[in-house]
Amino acid sequence: MTRVQSTGSFNSNQIAGDPNLPELAYSTASPGHRFFAAGSYSRNYFHFGATTVAIVWESRTIGNASYVFAADANGDGGTSNDLIYIPRDQSEMNFEAFPGFSAAQQATAWDAYINQDKYLSQHRGEYAVRNAVFLPFLHRADFSASQDVNFKIGGTSHTVQFRWDVDNFTNLLNSDWGVSQRLISNSPLTNTAVDANGALRYRMRVINGALMTRSYERTSFLTDVYRMMFSIRYQF
Repeated sequence: MTRVQSTGSFNSNQIAGDPNLPELAYSTASPGHRFFAAGSYSRNYFHFGATTVAIVWESRTIGNASYVFAADANGDGGTSNDLIYIPRDQSEMNFEAFPGFSAAQQATAWDAYINQDKYLSQHRGEYAVRNAVFLPFLHRADFSASQDVNFKIGGTSHTVQFRWDVDNFTNLLNSDWGVSQRLISNSPLTNTAVDANGALRYRMRVINGALMTRSYERTSFLTDVYRMMFSIRYQF
């Protein structure tokens, strides 16, 4: 009996073989790993209210992805669901020359790209596994400092607290810290077609006029830079 899936299901579910029989793999929302620590210290240095500092440190996986062909490699009608094969060496590559880049140039560039990629370099001779590419860890810390001022009015205790909070304090210390990374492209092989011998042929992706050389680039979101907040709280 043949099982049939809806187009939306198999086109969004990357496979290496039969789209109706997807292999067991990682979830799109796999959490990866997360480590964190929190600590605080408080002391009444000035004898009119506590001085408190606190920090939260976090190291975590920020996402995962699949390496796929940028086209319909197996003829199932899906253009983003075909997991790439990771060649053992250049003898298993089948590049198509195109203006500016010969097949040999692309093979050399693809071999070097695989070597610099942690996932690809460890899985030569295999098909990529769905959602098995886990993005580099993000390391960041949030920091806060506060000063309480205690006083009494008419026998009633009052406190004014001055507080400084810094999200992504690590980025305040160094602009290279606390910044996420993302894949430049999860489809480094494009223009798939079948050659005269029935073998899959492809090109290597070009970025800014050059063949791809690295997997990741830094992101530039609001969460990648430090943010400060100064606040005053009155308690009575």
